[in-house]
Amino acid sequence: TPQDTSKQHKGKSETDSAPSIKSSSTAVSDPYRYNMNYPCIGICLIINNKNFHRSTGMNTRNGTDVDAACLAKTFSSLGYQVRVTNDQTVSEMERLMSLASAEDHSQKASFVCVLLSHGDEGVIYGTDGCENDKTTSFKLYTTTTTTTLLYSHSSYM
Repeated sequence: TPQDTSKQHKGKSETDSAPSIKSSSTAVSDPYRYNMNYPCIGICLIINNKNFHRSTGMNTRNGTDVDAACLAKTFSSLGYQVRVTNDQTVSEMERLMSLASAEDHSQKASFVCVLLSHGDEGVIYGTDGCENDKTTSFKLYTTTTTTTLLYSHSSYM
């Protein structure tokens, strides 16, 4: 079973969890199976924006704390080191993602970033409003900014 420890910080929390199942050598022999044989499964960064500045005119995102908790529990049970931050401005979100992209991910199988916030097509909102450049946040994860992290993104509405 996973061993969980939680660390609480102002505006964020972090959960470490050890994977419950070790990867087998099957991943090496099967070219269609992703290699999960790393010392650490990876990091899951969850940015949970619930309360927005009055000037934005955006409503409180009721229920988002439940979503964030379920995501944290799920990724922790999969063996991820989970980091949850709440109510981040655009610049704070960019700073968190920049710091994460600068980390050495070479000993991790993957990196997950979950953005729970208001948004429009191609746009994520910070608690202070819309980011100026629609692709700024995602540019941080291209291989031009870090050599140990590959970029992939998906979204749903």
